[in-house]
Amino acid sequence: MASHLTTAGGFVIVTHKYPLSSAGQAAPGTVASQLPGPMQTFLRGQPKALGVVQIIIGIVSLLFGPVLVDAYTFAGAIGLPLWTGVWYIISGSLAVAAENTPRRDLMKACLGMNIVSSVFAGVGFIIYSVNLSIRTSTIQYVGILAVLLVLNILEMCIAITTSAFGCKSECSYTAMVNVYHILHKHAPSSYSHNLNNG
Repeated sequence: MASHLTTAGGFVIVTHKYPLSSAGQAAPGTVASQLPGPMQTFLRGQPKALGVVQIIIGIVSLLFGPVLVDAYTFAGAIGLPLWTGVWYIISGSLAVAAENTPRRDLMKACLGMNIVSSVFAGVGFIIYSVNLSIRTSTIQYVGILAVLLVLNILEMCIAITTSAFGCKSECSYTAMVNVYHILHKHAPSSYSHNLNNG
């Protein structure tokens, strides 16, 4: 914080400047203690660790996708493991990037993608549950469907957790602005006495 004192026309103007860019971004490689409080709140959620798990879930979903497409399941017919896997990888990558380079725009992107991923994980949970409850020609794919169901539950928990930390951080984000204190040089003694005492 930088302060500047100016005297003009019998007034004393004290200006406090807080170092933050207009986009509310910290410089890359900034120590966490030098980051704004809301960004520290986001980083307390360990977005890098959660993002790595999201990427792994996305890769596993992508690997199981072609198997389910050939299985004549509803999940395979709509390509559920393929497009959810891609979304999970993108969400995880943004979470990792948001911790490596703590900037407000990356945190917002991570928040948005994790909200979308949690919705997709919820839809995946419903579709995989329905596929598991229907015992037709997909009996040999029950194991894959069960694994994908569990991974979608895990993804939903991770995406909601990351979104919660991002939302808490974004909602408490206040732009740091210049604060001006204008004091009259010849203020009454009671006024300056009150100012000095707090």
